[in-house]
Amino acid sequence: MGGHFVEYALKEIQGDSRAVPQLVFNQLQRADGDSVRAALYLVAGGSTDPKQMARELRLKSVRAAENILQFWAGAGLLEPKNAPCLEEPAPVLDTRQINLAAMRDPMVATLMEEVQAHFGKILSHSEMQRLAGLYLQEEYPLDVILICCAYLAQSGKRTVARLGSELARWRENGVETGEQAERYLVLLERRRKEEEAVAPLFGITPQDLTLAQKRSIYSWFEDWNFSLPMIREALVHAEDKNTIRYVNGILRSWHSQGYTQPSQVQGSGVLQGSNITSTAAQPTQASSSIQAMFSQDWNQAFED
Repeated sequence: MGGHFVEYALKEIQGDSRAVPQLVFNQLQRADGDSVRAALYLVAGGSTDPKQMARELRLKSVRAAENILQFWAGAGLLEPKNAPCLEEPAPVLDTRQINLAAMRDPMVATLMEEVQAHFGKILSHSEMQRLAGLYLQEEYPLDVILICCAYLAQSGKRTVARLGSELARWRENGVETGEQAERYLVLLERRRKEEEAVAPLFGITPQDLTLAQKRSIYSWFEDWNFSLPMIREALVHAEDKNTIRYVNGILRSWHSQGYTQPSQVQGSGVLQGSNITSTAAQPTQASSSIQAMFSQDWNQAFED
């Protein structure tokens, strides 16, 4: 699809403006989109109350806002108003406390029975203590715990320690209810299938994908709405530079140009593979902006 390439320049600011500290720019490679938005929000005088911040920025959860605040505090953008105090870890429940909790809340006994059934084993005393703590002290909803437990049991990771770490990861991703947990599992399954489909194209196994590579793959499908044929087409243009990092640069450029179908980019790069037409007619010349796009070194243009 040929189109006029528009070149932009930063417009002179006429109204009010605020200076953004250099340390924010220094963290751009580490910070995700929500963290960058939060930094601009804070610099503009936004609230540091996690609940208000989560509501005004429409973050996934209050916990997500707390994590962002901790990130920028560690980066030096924020500082505590009061002298820092170390949060004491929640005390471990003993057998008597667990029994009392089970008497007051029948769900405690149900939790113990269901987790043991999912894991196919009798929990040790320390595992029961940890499990009760997840429900009573860390306040994970019962249905979320059991959904996560069933998910781990299917993958063979049947320990309460792994259950605790997985629940923490779910909470960081905004999972606070059973309904959100079900949707999150659908997302995880879709991502697993995407990894299995994409990894062989680059000559690697899904198990060998790094975290950065997985994030790139997720962006292709979830943020840029590309299909597998579009990824294959990017590999054709990448020629011998068939790395996820390099292809990510090509796909990022296609997304910014508004290209969504292989037919829009076929014939604009190297004439091989799916770019070769079946007719005898000479291929039309691609626009200069597209030709220039394929002469770049995408490793340098875009970092993961």
